[in-house]
Amino acid sequence: MLETEHFGRLAMVEIGALSVGRIVQVHDIKKPFTRGAEKSMFKFGGSAVAFFGQPGRWQPEQDILRHTRNGQETLIRLGQAIARRQ
Repeated sequence: MLETEHFGRLAMVEIGALSVGRIVQVHDIKKPFTRGAEKSMFKFGGSAVAFFGQPGRWQPEQDILRHTRNGQETLIRLGQAIARRQ
């Protein structure tokens, strides 16, 4: 948990996985699952950081929102802005 002057209280969760960018669920939830059946698959990519914050205190940058809507990862470089105060 982080107490910040500009964004209020934030939770920052680091998610580390070597060469795994996301996990895609491939099993049809309307069908019974059987032993040994494929449930999900790994997609190549990097690690991630998840932020959780107080509603109304901050807004993610527009490029992050646009990429997320399009199902794309967003490359974030050290020191790059990721959010703005509301």
